[in-house]
Amino acid sequence: MEIRLTERGREASRGLAIAGPEGEGLSCLACQGKGLRMPETWRRRFRELTEERPLPVAEYDQGFMRSDDALARVVFMHRMGDVADRDIVLIGDDDLVSVALALTGWPRRIVVIDVDERLGAFLERVNREQGFAIEFRPLDIRRPLPPDLTAGFDTFVTDPVETVPGFELFLSRAAASLRGRYAAGYFGLTTLEASLAKWHRLQQLLLRMNFVITDVLRDFSVYPERENRWERFYASYAMMPLFRIEGHLPDRDWYRSSFFRIEAIAAPQPTILGECTLSETELYFDEETLATPRPNMR
Repeated sequence: MEIRLTERGREASRGLAIAGPEGEGLSCLACQGKGLRMPETWRRRFRELTEERPLPVAEYDQGFMRSDDALARVVFMHRMGDVADRDIVLIGDDDLVSVALALTGWPRRIVVIDVDERLGAFLERVNREQGFAIEFRPLDIRRPLPPDLTAGFDTFVTDPVETVPGFELFLSRAAASLRGRYAAGYFGLTTLEASLAKWHRLQQLLLRMNFVITDVLRDFSVYPERENRWERFYASYAMMPLFRIEGHLPDRDWYRSSFFRIEAIAAPQPTILGECTLSETELYFDEETLATPRPNMR
């Protein structure tokens, strides 16, 4: 969906010092408004390395962001002191931020926890071809982290599902992975499938876990339509009756998320410790779920 000014509206706006849609004209085009600089060699190499990545599957509600946005995450994390000489765990890694981290050579250790074995095979091949040392551990996070992955990391990165029970589960496992006070975590969150009322509930959960939000970068990550090939999922989206896009993809990338940084002010306290009995429906769906594939696509 796109909102455009009519000719009358354009005429009325002439001479007014206002920005276009989404602050157009006020953001730096070179860095897409992020204020971060990435070496061109990294951009080229990351695109090459991720060219044959596994495509998203509906079963795990997958989807990946633009390659430049994945790299921008790493640059921002490094600026905050959370990458160089750090042990980093990624709980889910559709975006291949692990590969972007490995490209820099800065982290001490990179571990990916994911239920999708295709990702493990892909990372194994990248390791072999590039000499990286990304570790992959297959795990359905409804099961607790094994002892060797508990309290062993300085930084976590995750993109949790956006139901409250799902968010609590992802962040509990992430909290359990951290060493203690001053450890940091990063996650993405939308306003499409998470209202501000839900953000409020999620912030309350973070406080209970001894985390404080230090940064929120709005609409930091954009998810490209054509690369994800999401058109095969559209029929099951709850939002489909609101739009008339049958038979073709939208003409722009519309799904985006904000990037959060949190820091532990005391030992992290996960609120879910043992095995979690959430069903897939409880994990993935609530009344705000609009762009997640429904069970008939799973």
